[in-house]
Amino acid sequence: MSSPPIDCRANLPEGFEGLVTSLYHQFLGREPDHQGWAHYVARLHAGMALEDIIHVFFTSSEFLDRQRASARRLLIAEGALHEGDAPILASAFPTDYSPPGEAGRSYQQRLRSGFLDRYCSGSLVLDVGYSGYDNPENKTALPGAIGVDLDYPGYDGRVLPFGDGTVDTVFSSHCLEHILFDHQAIRDWYRVLKMGGFIVCMVPSQALYEKRCFLPSRFNEDHKRMYTPSSLLRSFEEALDVNSYRVRHLAENDRGFNYRLGPDVHSDGAYEIELVIEKIEQPDWKLA
Repeated sequence: MSSPPIDCRANLPEGFEGLVTSLYHQFLGREPDHQGWAHYVARLHAGMALEDIIHVFFTSSEFLDRQRASARRLLIAEGALHEGDAPILASAFPTDYSPPGEAGRSYQQRLRSGFLDRYCSGSLVLDVGYSGYDNPENKTALPGAIGVDLDYPGYDGRVLPFGDGTVDTVFSSHCLEHILFDHQAIRDWYRVLKMGGFIVCMVPSQALYEKRCFLPSRFNEDHKRMYTPSSLLRSFEEALDVNSYRVRHLAENDRGFNYRLGPDVHSDGAYEIELVIEKIEQPDWKLA
């Protein structure tokens, strides 16, 4: 599917405000919600490229839902589909995308399993810590995501320059182990999430990647800690309030892992822990 024709050099009389309103009209077919509108206007004023914002709209689940609904109406009108038939299903994520680094090892599997559509869709997805040493093109792990790293305007490595409750998914692959104060980072990831949004966090497994009991890491001297599934979950439990989140997924990903390679040899294959946290409304009551 090709991108709808938009002149990225357009400068409406109303400035950025009118431009963002126009994007909502053309891509989503509706008036903008104030929070989303204010966010994109602020990002343009902060220097974010218009092409990047257009890409966010073009790959959003809301835009793709509109496209599927339009295709369904057309097929029904032509008699190729009937009203009672199952809905047209399509992933929001392209099959030909090649993410860099560790994220690329499992992209296709996560796409086929529905993991990406379930946890990583939305109009605003952040990829925190995306520009690693093996990413010369500065590609994000997810198409359409906004890559946030130390060179992102307003980001200091701890506090994200996004408003409370504005983000659909915070995705972070092999980044948390590099952050000195992981609890602080987790709390800020949670802060920017919309209600019902997800933190999708991947870190190297101590048993699969480090293959040793204590720091320093043999293979990356910048690692501040080593994680097991229980210690990663404990970091989130210690950082966040009880009943402010739910654990939706926790697994060790050893897809293609070579168990013949010992502790002195860098691992081959996937060697990470996957954790997905959903932000929920806290109940009125406290634990007894």
